[in-house]
Amino acid sequence: MAVIPLIFRTLIWLLLLVSPGVLAETPLVLLSDANTSYARMFAALQRHYTGALEARVLPNTIPPQTEPRLLLAIGSRACATALDLVDPRGRLFCLFLPAQTFNELTANPKGQALLADHRLSALYLDQPLARQMHLAQLIAPNLKRIGTVVGPNSDARAQAFEQQARALGLEPVVGRLDSSDNPIEVLSPVIEDSDLFLSLPDPTIFNRAAAKWILYITLRKGVPLLGFSARYADAGAVIALYSDTNSLARQAASMLEQASDRLPLPSWPQEFSITINHTAARNLGLNLPSADQLTRRLYAQEGP
Repeated sequence: MAVIPLIFRTLIWLLLLVSPGVLAETPLVLLSDANTSYARMFAALQRHYTGALEARVLPNTIPPQTEPRLLLAIGSRACATALDLVDPRGRLFCLFLPAQTFNELTANPKGQALLADHRLSALYLDQPLARQMHLAQLIAPNLKRIGTVVGPNSDARAQAFEQQARALGLEPVVGRLDSSDNPIEVLSPVIEDSDLFLSLPDPTIFNRAAAKWILYITLRKGVPLLGFSARYADAGAVIALYSDTNSLARQAASMLEQASDRLPLPSWPQEFSITINHTAARNLGLNLPSADQLTRRLYAQEGP
């Protein structure tokens, strides 16, 4: 009987310890479309993920899966498509979509079953409400009333906003905007009754027209606007809180590489950035700390 060299015996022992699903698995990445933002997200993911990645852009045909495989979905459409495709024994990780959208897409029995089995997870695009409201308090120390607008079927989001505001000693002012509503009639009283308006990425109401009216009315009423993207600050919001593509990709890669057959729980972004529109701040008479100072204060509030 041949004697197996020690180095090969050690290698075989190590391989037996590794879950078969982790060995040389190439995740299939679905991109919502060929939009440059999704392409940038995939490129960043390639930089941070240590293994190989195979990509398909919707609506291209997805290759048939002979074995359950880890699917990565970039964007809302990709996540919805992947939920239909994923094998009950497979795993799906969605990123680059708001928490509300992910919750809506996974409210069905299949989504709930995958979540319960830790075979479905996500890294949200938007920021946790507590972080946004803490930033609002940092830039407006005398803040008492904080406003926002939600879309139809957003009762849970409105309730979460109200609860978080009250937990921080703030009075919430929440409006509801339907696609058939006149945005000026809904937005004006909410913004006028608020000391600061927090714009949330609600896909059911957020579009260029709504963003334009939010920017216009907050400026006319002299109410600071906290936006959810750097582009929002460039357009006239006093400040924006967001996570960039690179930090999201780094966190997503870390979550995936630490997982085995069980995916981690859906998560908010850990890293974030702040952009200040100093012209808008001056026009409202606000003397704000620097973006770096505000960033450090927010990280200190959240702890290690």
